[in-house]
Amino acid sequence: MAHSLFTASQFRENCASWQDAVRLACSPLEERQLISTAYAQAIIDATEKHGPWYILSPTFALPHARPHEGVLSQHTHLSLLALKDPVAFQNYSNVRLIIVLAAADSHQHVDTIQRLMCWLDEGDRLHLLSTLRSAGQLHAALSSQA
Repeated sequence: MAHSLFTASQFRENCASWQDAVRLACSPLEERQLISTAYAQAIIDATEKHGPWYILSPTFALPHARPHEGVLSQHTHLSLLALKDPVAFQNYSNVRLIIVLAAADSHQHVDTIQRLMCWLDEGDRLHLLSTLRSAGQLHAALSSQA
């Protein structure tokens, strides 16, 4: 499912681990050859070393790595994964929204995060996306709030 801000979006009931959630959120970008498989592993390795520094609220994670760690595109991409059941990222046990950022460079990184955060703040979208119960609700949320 496409959205003007997101290259890909998907809904799942659950993930067995935060590592699986990162891999799953990255997979649509890998399938489109926008990132390499090394990108998800770079996120996982950095998280294991430094902790989940990209947790921006109790329910929302924005995992990403450096462009040279596997971004293949000249453009920045976001891949959204909404979970019905939360997945635990170390000390954060209630993460339901994972948005992978694959930034082509540092300028696009900052611009995309600013656009995403403004979009999430409008109409309490962050709460809405963090409490979805079905793929249909995700589709409706993205369709009605493009």
